[in-house]
Amino acid sequence: MEDIIDLKGIYTTIVKNKWYLIIAFAVSVFVMSIYLWFIATPIYQSKTQVLVNQTVNSQNIQAQEVQANLQLVDTYSAIVTSPRIITEVKKELNNKYSDAELMEAIQVSNNSNSQILEIAVEYPDPRVTTEIANKTAEVFTKEIPKIMKVDNVTILSNAKYVNGQGPIKPHKSLMLALSAFIGIFIGFLIVFIQMIFDRTIKNVDDLQNKFGLTLLGTVNEFSQDESIPMEGEENQDEKNKP
Repeated sequence: MEDIIDLKGIYTTIVKNKWYLIIAFAVSVFVMSIYLWFIATPIYQSKTQVLVNQTVNSQNIQAQEVQANLQLVDTYSAIVTSPRIITEVKKELNNKYSDAELMEAIQVSNNSNSQILEIAVEYPDPRVTTEIANKTAEVFTKEIPKIMKVDNVTILSNAKYVNGQGPIKPHKSLMLALSAFIGIFIGFLIVFIQMIFDRTIKNVDDLQNKFGLTLLGTVNEFSQDESIPMEGEENQDEKNKP
């Protein structure tokens, strides 16, 4: 006999065990809230931009020169996070941070077909991110003529500390939404596991489906107060009537 999914039965089971869903949801959101507000370390970010451009005498910028600059961008991106630049930044910052900390904090990116390098720094302290970002850009523009023998890097914008700046990580709203979804999923999982492994017979339909029996009739359950009087008792009651 093929098993038929009883949607009404599933709905009834879920409603009956709704507290599993509520408790799983509440616990998941509560645990995530504790982590976000009391355990997780907030990460702040500051950015600075530098322009890669060849020094030319002519006022007209030729297409091949622009293309050459675009090819240099990838090379310069690697130079920014090279040990030479990182070591110099560390010295300029009075050795307050290790090489590993600086390399992990500094990230370099550039848009496609753009001569602009974006130096982003992520760190738990927003003031430190600004300090490292500006110092990295400064050291990079100072060291690149010595490395590449050309003076073609200009700082476009410096990182600025903003009072009350919010962290970029963790994303609290996203994490709370995710925890709510996980809690509901766990609640449904508990209910369905309980339903799958539940072998108790709750009604006549369960009895027929499990054993293939035919229902001939049912006998109602009577409480002690609703018991049917015996024949002698009935006659005695009739005699006692006024």
